Formats: sequence, structure tokens, C-alpha cells
Amino acid sequence: MAAPASAAGVEPVQAPAGEMVEGVACASDPSQTYTLYLPRGFDAARRWPVLLIFDPRGRSVLAAELFRDAADAYGWILVSSDNTRSDGPMEPNVVALRALWPEVHARLPAQPDRIYTAGFSGGAAVAYVLSRSTREVAGIIACGGRFLPDDLKGNPVPVFSIAGDTDFNYREMHEVDAFLAEQGNPHRLVIFKGPHAWMPPALASEAVGWLELLAMTRGLRPVNEELVASLYERDLESAQTAEAEGRVIAAARRYREMTATYEGLHDASEAKAAAGRLEGSPEFKRQAKDLKRWNAFERDSVESMNRQFYELRNAEIAPPVARMARDLRIDELKSRAGKPGFEGVTAQRALNGLSSGLNFYLARDLTAAGQYDRLVVCLELGLQIQEDFAVGWYNLACARARLGREDAAVTALDQALELGFDREDLLATDPDLDTLRDRDDFKALLAARTSAN
Repeated sequence: MAAPASAAGVEPVQAPAGEMVEGVACASDPSQTYTLYLPRGFDAARRWPVLLIFDPRGRSVLAAELFRDAADAYGWILVSSDNTRSDGPMEPNVVALRALWPEVHARLPAQPDRIYTAGFSGGAAVAYVLSRSTREVAGIIACGGRFLPDDLKGNPVPVFSIAGDTDFNYREMHEVDAFLAEQGNPHRLVIFKGPHAWMPPALASEAVGWLELLAMTRGLRPVNEELVASLYERDLESAQTAEAEGRVIAAARRYREMTATYEGLHDASEAKAAAGRLEGSPEFKRQAKDLKRWNAFERDSVESMNRQFYELRNAEIAPPVARMARDLRIDELKSRAGKPGFEGVTAQRALNGLSSGLNFYLARDLTAAGQYDRLVVCLELGLQIQEDFAVGWYNLACARARLGREDAAVTALDQALELGFDREDLLATDPDLDTLRDRDDFKALLAARTSAN
């Protein structure tokens, strides 16, 4: 994408401070809208840092709310797109960026050298693309995204990387951080407890605070010694907590990152000494060895998953569910997921990756290809991992009905309804279920659903 031009001669956006304003239309393309948040104490007569937020499903309010406290604390404007998307063509994101970039410059009192981006999952890729295209993004907050070296190579932008410990993109965010370290970008990596999801609000505030520190270092804002001291103590407490909890590798990483972040702003000799002490300890070496083992286990699991998915797509006859479940090691992973330490979270990540692949990505592709025999195998495997996934049971009912397995389809549909599937419009009109509509048991399910409501 070429760097979009700034618009001129348009009216500034008028909005109340301290309130989420939804559905603001871009001047250059009114089809592109966003949620706007002006921080408390906003004054249109001065310039403000701006955070462009990219959610992979266009959930602009949900994403902006994560940064509300940080926006008020540090004085940032939030612009959260309604139109960014993931798992499909890039074109909708290009259209969104072409409208948002001039919008920020022309209609908001943005500090032009302090425009930042934040993105989750595919939204992180959108953030990378904008940074690469404009070379004017001051920093990126990337949560649960993939490693896309073409968008980061030669790009000196600072990146605050975030992932849940059971996020299937956990390893990818580590690769992002390692690449940035090798390239010399300012970088930080933080892991929270959770799956593939946006970070919690406290971590969003931590990321914004880190970017504030970098702005001071780079002369983009005055140094606030009181704020620097406060953020240093917060970082130190976080590192000390990780050390006290026995998370030696995470603690050492935070101490080491602090020495880089606070250079020229605050004496970080305590953090530097703590990093050296931990990195030379027997416990650090033991955990590093254990982590290496489970990283290899995870890589093997991903490679196995890719092989099995390839077979399911391309074999002359759809392979049996039992054999694929064994080859995918589903029972083994479920057993390991309950174990403590690196073993448990690694197995849970592998399961989350399998579930996402089976219940969404591969299922989507097989549906589009009309390969319903393989789709049934795919969905039955996915439901072995996520047994309470109502949409998965509904999709399985549809696939079975397409294959003429009507008894099994009604059984799956019954399970979907038991688990709370509530799309009555689909139940009434979905052509995938047409072969069931004259069956008494199907009619009884719909009647029971109607009476329950």
C-alpha cells in the first residue's frame, strides 16, 4: 500500500471529551467509520498523541475500551476502526487505512510525530502495514499477531509485543520480539495468562506507558521525572513479582528490558544487576532447558497438525476420525494440558491451535469447497477438543445433513440447541438443513425451542 495522502479543507471532528462516540464517518470516505474517544481534559487548541486501533472483527468499541484508562491517564486520542478485518482479503484494511490516515491528520488535533497503532491478531498485521507504508508511525502495540518479517524488516518502529500464554500465536510473538531485538528496534514482550485475545486493560496501559517513556527518550515530549520514577517502580515490581513466583525467565527478560527502556531517563543499575544474577543462576538454566524441550514439542505438534490437515484436504478418501485423532495426539494433549509449568501451557496452546484450525480455518475451506465428507471429519475432531462449542455442533449437523446422514444430523442439532445455539433465523431458513425439515424429530426440536422461548 502506498502512503495515503492527508486530506485538507475538512471540518474538525466535534465530540464530547470522556465519551465513546461511535460511527464517526471519515471525511474522505464516509463508508469508513470509527469509534472516537477524546480524553478527559481534552482541549482542541493543543496537539495530542493519537492511537489508531485495529480489531480483526471491527469491534471498535470493545477495542477502544481497553485503552480508555490509558487515554485519560496519558492524554491520548483513540481512533478505533469499524472496518478492519482478518482471515480474508487485505483490501478492506487497505480501504480503512486510506480513509483513517488523512482523517487523523486533517480532522483531529494530532501531534503528527506521535501517531501510534494497536492491533490484535490480524489487526496487528494492519498496524505493521501502516507503519511500513507511511514510515511515520511512532510505535506499535501488537497483541496475538503473527510474525510477518516483510512488514518489519528495515522498519525501525518500536513494538510492544503481547500474547496470552495459551495463545496459538504465542510463539509468533516471541519470533517478532527476537527479530526486533536482532534488528535493533526498541522492543518489549509481555505475556499474560489467557488464550488468543486482546490484552487486559492494565496491560494496555502498560504498553502506552512504555511508549510514553520512548517519547521522552526521543525528545517527542518533555521528560517527566515523576512519571518516569513511577513507571520504573511499576516495572521493577512486575519483575520482582515474576521472580518471587519462580518465573525466572520472565523476570530476567523484564529486568533486561528495563535497562534499555530507562537508559538516559533513570538509573537502571539495579535492574541490570538483577538480570545478570538471574541469567547466571542454576534455576534459569534449568528453566531454559525445560522451555527449549517444550518449544520443540510445540513445533512438532504444529508440523503434525499441518501434515494431517494436508491429508484431510487431499486424500482420495476422507481418513477415519479415530486415526486422525490419534495422529493429532488429541488425547495426549488434553492430558498434558492439565500439567503444571511449561508442559501444561504448551499443550493447551497446541490444543487451542488445533481447535482454531479445525473449527474455523479448515472448516471454512472445506465448506467453500463443498467437501462435506471431510468437513464432518474436521468438525468431529474439533468437537473432541471443544465439546461445548454450540456452533461447531450446528455446523456438524449441517454437514451431516448434506451427506444424507439425517439421524446423525438431528443428533448434532439437538446437542447444539442444548448448548445454547440460538440462531432461529438459520434454523428456519438454512438450506443445509432442508433434508431434515419433513422429519418429525426435527419438527419436535424446533417446537421445543419455540416453546422454551
